[in-house]
Amino acid sequence: MFKYALSLLLFVSSFGLNAQDCWQKASGDNKLANDYFSYGFYPCALKELMIIYAGKPESKKVNRKIAQCYILSPGANKAQAIKFLEFLVKAGKPDNDVYLELGQAYLFDRKFDKALENFNKYIEVAKPGGENLKTVEKYKENAVVGKELVKHPVNVKFTNLGKDVNGVYNEMQPFLTDNEDFIMFTGDRKGVRGGIEFGDGYVPDVMLTKVKNGRDAYKGARSLSGTFSTEFSETAAGGSADGAYFFYCTDEQFQQYDLKVTNKPPKKRSYSAPEFLEGINGRNSNEKAATVTNDGNLIIFASDRKGGFGGLDLWMSKKLPNGSWGTAINMGPSINTEGNESFPNFSYDQSFITFASDGHKGMGGYDLFKTEFSTELKTWTKPKNLGYPINTSVDDYTIVFVKNGRYGYKSDIRSEGYGMRDLYKLTFKDVLPTYTVVKSAVLTDTLVDMNKITEPITLNAKEAKKNLDSLIAIGEDSLMIDSVKKVYYSELGKLDSYDLNSNTFVEVMTENGEIYGQYTPNSRNGKFIMILEPGVYTISVSNDGFEATETKIRIYDKSNYTPEFARNFYLKPKANL
Repeated sequence: MFKYALSLLLFVSSFGLNAQDCWQKASGDNKLANDYFSYGFYPCALKELMIIYAGKPESKKVNRKIAQCYILSPGANKAQAIKFLEFLVKAGKPDNDVYLELGQAYLFDRKFDKALENFNKYIEVAKPGGENLKTVEKYKENAVVGKELVKHPVNVKFTNLGKDVNGVYNEMQPFLTDNEDFIMFTGDRKGVRGGIEFGDGYVPDVMLTKVKNGRDAYKGARSLSGTFSTEFSETAAGGSADGAYFFYCTDEQFQQYDLKVTNKPPKKRSYSAPEFLEGINGRNSNEKAATVTNDGNLIIFASDRKGGFGGLDLWMSKKLPNGSWGTAINMGPSINTEGNESFPNFSYDQSFITFASDGHKGMGGYDLFKTEFSTELKTWTKPKNLGYPINTSVDDYTIVFVKNGRYGYKSDIRSEGYGMRDLYKLTFKDVLPTYTVVKSAVLTDTLVDMNKITEPITLNAKEAKKNLDSLIAIGEDSLMIDSVKKVYYSELGKLDSYDLNSNTFVEVMTENGEIYGQYTPNSRNGKFIMILEPGVYTISVSNDGFEATETKIRIYDKSNYTPEFARNFYLKPKANL
């Protein structure tokens, strides 16, 4: 969807950074483009710039601004900047930063050698020092790590959650439980309660989407109620694997980030009014994300409080007998770095946590990592990068695993998306799915009286057999005997054709046309059992004496999952054999 075109119409409709609701209809106003750019409203700046570009494609200034819109926008497909930055390099005497931006764009596009080439060129011409050099060296490390991770991709399938959930804005940081019956996430779309423009969209809210009854799709997302969503920033921050606890982050107090917690007791349908997380939020620190054990007794949270290794660190605290939280303990240098670690999530079985880090070696920005607690060593294991394509060269903040790790949910920027960041369901193909047992039988159509069909054939067969026996008894010539024998076996063949139990064949095809399974029903009762993973299947049932039939069935997962159900298939006999 992000192909470039020469016409103005295609430019405006396909540049892939169009979420912002702008102050006015785009007209190619250069001053307005600069105003948008200075406020960080890059989608709107890009709309103006694309119109200007259509008339001035050779303008270095316009090409540079367009490229910067892609590079600077967190939700943009940064590979879109390559065309404009390459133009500047070929035009000669580009600004030094062009090489740095081109390296970033190639990093996003997974062209790692070209990324390294441009990062090295930037170091050569700009001669950066201090923190600037450190930043470029980190980009180079991202390219080297990315090149290796891409060689050994994770066997995973991404499925967009659809336009009822995703839109042209950013959908991020999903939180859900093993039932997959709802997802709470961060959204900065138009219509959030604050309604204040910020960055790619608006000041974010915590949003909710629920599974449609009887379907595997989620219905329209909306901001949570006013007790959760205000004019301030609210972002989904984690919770417990069973969904009993949910955290979100807000900046409503003193221009710092704090955590709020809400609880849903067993058998209750809704969460309680959120409260500030007392004993965890600091007076002079930012707390951005958290996860807690299902019993609510151990919390792991992200904070930039004093005593850490740099930026946001992961900290742990245990609940005391009086219900308050004990002194927070830093999770140590094996987990925390001089960069940032955030968005911890306990796994479905609480055997490990995932978290995001821009300090450990990764593909770029935040990468997702996994660590387990070793009861033998009494410490957390060395974090393991979750690999490509789970991780990308842009920020990957949160992943939630469900169904014993068969599925995961995360936000991503992909070419098939509806706008910027979208929510995706990930299917890990090397993990066995949760199967559904379908108890089946092939039966005759209930409106058909088979006796009326088979009785005449049976009488004909008996009569032919009687004639055959008589001819054999009197020693009739072989030609006459063979003629009657053919009639007899013909009638027997018709009876066999009308026997569902011995001649029926069942074939199951997946949605993409692959054979999933083939079955022969029991010869006594026509019963058979299918064991199917979630998906849509075409069931084909055939028998020589009956009209073939095809039936589509859907095997559900999420909250609509059923471990076992019965499904019979009915065939109509052919009128004439």
